[in-house]
Amino acid sequence: MKFNLVLILMLVAMACGNAQVRKGTHWLKAGAHAGTPLSEMKDYSNFAIGLDVKYQFLNNESFGIGLSTGYSHYFGKEYEVDNITYQAKDVGVVPLAMLIRYYPKSSFFIGADVGYAYTSGNPENKGGFFYRPELGFHSNNWNIFGYYASISDYIHISSVGLGAHYNIVQKN
Repeated sequence: MKFNLVLILMLVAMACGNAQVRKGTHWLKAGAHAGTPLSEMKDYSNFAIGLDVKYQFLNNESFGIGLSTGYSHYFGKEYEVDNITYQAKDVGVVPLAMLIRYYPKSSFFIGADVGYAYTSGNPENKGGFFYRPELGFHSNNWNIFGYYASISDYIHISSVGLGAHYNIVQKN
């Protein structure tokens, strides 16, 4: 059900972007991020890193929509329960999301990626609702941002961190 909703949102976003293909700017963004796990995840992981690929259509000077995917890796750590030490498994996350960005000034943005994320390393569940709000600085070549990422999985997978994207501009 959640996956179908995300798929419909992505198709709507692509249709909106394609409907205005003659106006605006298209961006392909590729980058990386690193963060610290929060909530329940901090008991099982110390560090998360990942890669991002995003496509954004900026229809005017202030608003952008698009699609986002990538891969995040949460490294498992040792934890103790009743004086018994366990090694947590690594967890991988692959989001498929719609992105929305607002640029109140040309060098500043606020936005979010919202969709569904598939997870690996957790036999109890294979994914859940994904959202990642971002706040950052923008130039023609780079985005540098802070983020909070969350996935509602068997355990709540979340992190806070920093990232950077290289912008490949395609103007119409």
